[in-house]
Amino acid sequence: MEKKDIGCGMPDILSICLIDPQPLIMAAFRSMGHQVFPLITGEKPFLDLPSALAKAGCVPDMVIQTETLAHRTLVMGLSEVDCPTLFWAMDPHLNAHWHGLYARLFDLTCSTQRGSIPELRRWGAPDVRWLPMFGRPESWVETADRKYDLAFVGRVSSHRPARQWMLDFLRKKVDGSQLAVEHSLSYEAMMALYRDSRITPNESILGEVNFRLFEATSCGCLVLSQDLGDEQEALFEPGREFDTYENAVELDEKLSLYMKNSRLVRTMGRAARERVLAEHLPIHRAQRLLDFAGDCVRNRVTGTKAEEWEGLVRAAMWEAGVLETSPMDVLARLSKLEPEADVAATIVRMLAVSGLTSALEANIRAILGSRLHGDSLDVNLVGTMAALRLDQWDMAKAFWYRQSQISGRPPAAPPQTPLDILTLWAKELKRHGRVVRVGFSFDPRYNLPFSAVECLMTLLREEPEHLPTLKFLDSLLRSMTGFEQLRVGFLSIITLHERNDWRAAQEIALADLKSYRLESGLEELCLAQDLAARKGEMERFDKALSARDRSGALGRRLATFSR
Repeated sequence: MEKKDIGCGMPDILSICLIDPQPLIMAAFRSMGHQVFPLITGEKPFLDLPSALAKAGCVPDMVIQTETLAHRTLVMGLSEVDCPTLFWAMDPHLNAHWHGLYARLFDLTCSTQRGSIPELRRWGAPDVRWLPMFGRPESWVETADRKYDLAFVGRVSSHRPARQWMLDFLRKKVDGSQLAVEHSLSYEAMMALYRDSRITPNESILGEVNFRLFEATSCGCLVLSQDLGDEQEALFEPGREFDTYENAVELDEKLSLYMKNSRLVRTMGRAARERVLAEHLPIHRAQRLLDFAGDCVRNRVTGTKAEEWEGLVRAAMWEAGVLETSPMDVLARLSKLEPEADVAATIVRMLAVSGLTSALEANIRAILGSRLHGDSLDVNLVGTMAALRLDQWDMAKAFWYRQSQISGRPPAAPPQTPLDILTLWAKELKRHGRVVRVGFSFDPRYNLPFSAVECLMTLLREEPEHLPTLKFLDSLLRSMTGFEQLRVGFLSIITLHERNDWRAAQEIALADLKSYRLESGLEELCLAQDLAARKGEMERFDKALSARDRSGALGRRLATFSR
């Protein structure tokens, strides 16, 4: 078959190579008449794509890699494939810090999360488009014939205390009603449970639109999901096909409403299932992938640039713990590349994490001595942090001054301590929009800070009750869904030191309520109200609360709550 150049429309996509495909997507392509060549990587950390295609006898018109969540595989040789190449990022809300780098090897990246697209672009992805998760056609079971009032399927661990708090809340709420909680079901068993349940409360890790929304609505459940804004509401209509809650008080109110109104539950569950059938089936996503391939252009890097980005993504995936490879092999590959700023910064990070202190010191001394990459925020940042790790204060200041000279702002007071320089860098990174490396398990003992939050976490390791830093950290995370349980921890320290501050008490109350801690959240809210009343600041208290209480549920409950 004669192929047209990428970017010319490619109306005839007949043969499709799917790397680690979702089975339902693969079946959808086949049902549409396409020839599908699946490549299953298993636990292999690397896949030589040209060799794999040659072995399979496949000359594809499109290549799609779907991110697998158990084992990640880095596909090599993408620049040698003569057709559109797409990467479908399933968990970009947790992995944008390496997805964005990996995206440079592909023509187009699909993100299941619309909200993650700006972050993926910031990390380097040239063309990112929204491709949500999907459901599947399920038979309708009358809600009156279903066994369970509520069902939740999801992993519960010590790393996710908010999910355990949610389940504790649900068990108290349903009392004698039927609640099913499962965490290790097969896919078919999970779908069978949803078909036998009426209401599904939903909770996400970091405010992402997750698979649970599509799976439960496929079965005609009424999903009560966290309020995630426009992205979720573009998929299902709130109040008609599902409903949302902002905090434990709203969830409590809505559960009371729906558990007493079986007809409404049936109507909304059925409407949600119809929306899945109309817009959110595997065949809809398969068609969208074909549409994307038809109008994408050749964005992938080639030649020496492909080698550079392969090296960078190897390092990023290894540092994030999602690629099984040798750090020495990663460093060896990076050392052969042109000393671009990204490469230089990555080598410093790798040396620090690997504990190669002699090489680390020699490296940052060479960067300073040669005045290399003085205009690079990343190089100046890792240089500062590596020098602090090595107790080389003068070098740490030198890297900071290089950054302050290119920032275009009047020089601040010279930093006197590591605490000062970490705070200055946190403010600088905030200005550059690098607030948090979401999903990255940062450990200040090994990793060099690469975001504002990581700078502050490094500071708090030395001074865990430093109030200005705790307040700065809270201001950075306050508007981000999924960090409430972390905020409860350091807000507890703030309120311990500032017992008469109603604003701090109100913040911990709201964080508690977003973390499903209903009683403790209401108690903290009452305390905040009392403190505000003693100071004659009730008007300010009411205004601050109403700004965070769009439905008025908190105000109503506070008026009737008695400790």
